[in-house]
Amino acid sequence: MESKNPKKSKRKFKQTKQLVKLALNNGWTQPEIAEACRTQQSVVSAWANGKKQGTEQQLKPLLDIFGHKLRRNSFGVYWSIDSGSQEKTYHKVEGNIILNQELYQRKLVDRRIKKFPMYKLVIHYQGGDEFRLVYQSRHTSVNTYAELMTEDIIWDSKITERYKLPELIIAIDKYAKRLKDELKTETTALPLIARQALLNYGFDIEGVVEYPAVW
Repeated sequence: MESKNPKKSKRKFKQTKQLVKLALNNGWTQPEIAEACRTQQSVVSAWANGKKQGTEQQLKPLLDIFGHKLRRNSFGVYWSIDSGSQEKTYHKVEGNIILNQELYQRKLVDRRIKKFPMYKLVIHYQGGDEFRLVYQSRHTSVNTYAELMTEDIIWDSKITERYKLPELIIAIDKYAKRLKDELKTETTALPLIARQALLNYGFDIEGVVEYPAVW
């Protein structure tokens, strides 16, 4: 019989809040979580609000189902390209990828409106309520329609400093506003898309009015 590791049983799971939020966003109720984790609903409420952290042993039923979503995409590799020498610098950014959003420019090609991928915005969660943004833009050497539509577009990347959640939201809103004139309506929904991705991951965002369901 496999023996339990007592240290692991007592180890607090730092992403308790995000894990519980994932379960709630996927249709679980607090009573169902309490039953699965063999605890009281008041404890689950404290987990969801970030007031308490559960142990890995307590949260095992949720980890078995949703743990892969917390662990997936644990890093990304990017490059920045020198405009003169064309020399590439490679960057490895750790942390789960919460959002990887392409932004398009609409152009008239052969009397038809086509969408050209011009920018990408990537959000990495690096733990401890800290995030990094990766701003990506299409490299200027890519010009033809065929090149623009290939999946192997050369993206030039800029890695930001770490942001706390409120700072992250401000940075995203400024980015969308800066690109608005160039991409027109393409960036209009970006602040909403980013907030939705963060909420789905279990983060609480200031300024979002919530209307909880009554189960």
